[in-house]
Amino acid sequence: MTLPLLRADGMGFDCKAVLFDKDGTLIDFKDMWLEWSRYMLDEVSAAAGFKNGERDILERAMGIDLAAWHVDPDGPLAGGSMTGMRESMLQMLQTTGMDEDDSHSLLHKIIRQAEAVMDWETLATPVPGLYEMLDKLHGKGFKLAVVTADYSGRAKISLAALKLIDCFDVVLGADSVEYSKPAPDLALLACRELGVKPGRAVVVGDTPRDILMAKDAGTCSIGVLSGVSTREQLAAAEADAVIGSVAELGV
Repeated sequence: MTLPLLRADGMGFDCKAVLFDKDGTLIDFKDMWLEWSRYMLDEVSAAAGFKNGERDILERAMGIDLAAWHVDPDGPLAGGSMTGMRESMLQMLQTTGMDEDDSHSLLHKIIRQAEAVMDWETLATPVPGLYEMLDKLHGKGFKLAVVTADYSGRAKISLAALKLIDCFDVVLGADSVEYSKPAPDLALLACRELGVKPGRAVVVGDTPRDILMAKDAGTCSIGVLSGVSTREQLAAAEADAVIGSVAELGV
């Protein structure tokens, strides 16, 4: 039986399944995570009594510039790891004189607040051309999954808000596996749940972490420039193809 053919960047991929990253690939990264970052900065700064200069240092530690609405491609937020983000903020808090226990307690409290306060449904903005692309893939019989460094529950909330939850056969988050990206665990679990061998799957994502996950899992990879990483970063991670966004996927 002829396998569905996915095309990107002048290349063809014989595959049965497409595994999508979420933020920066399906959903606008900045709309969601810079608003989350603004809330975190405001709450941490108020609780710790930071002056403007100290708040600016914390902002840089997160790898963002809210005034410019910019995410540093090499920073913790762009890396997609909540653990990395937390560690960067903890280090900065401790440089201000806050002891280790207090900084851990404060950050844990505010992260929990953010989970409850942020309107995740409203913050989910689809990248242009997303619905049309998913329709094309469904029409060709591809199995589809979401593999995100975000929590699986929040991913499902965002996808449901966009009326996309039923488009995916599997939705997996960092809490679904022991090791998140760039480890291969998410991609391998998605392939198992889809009943597809890794060699017949393609990962589509916007960061080098997605590309490295794909490489170690034995899948092909397509990098997209709709998130926070540059073409050079995706190429350096050895993406098999790089395109502007998922709208450029062809079948």
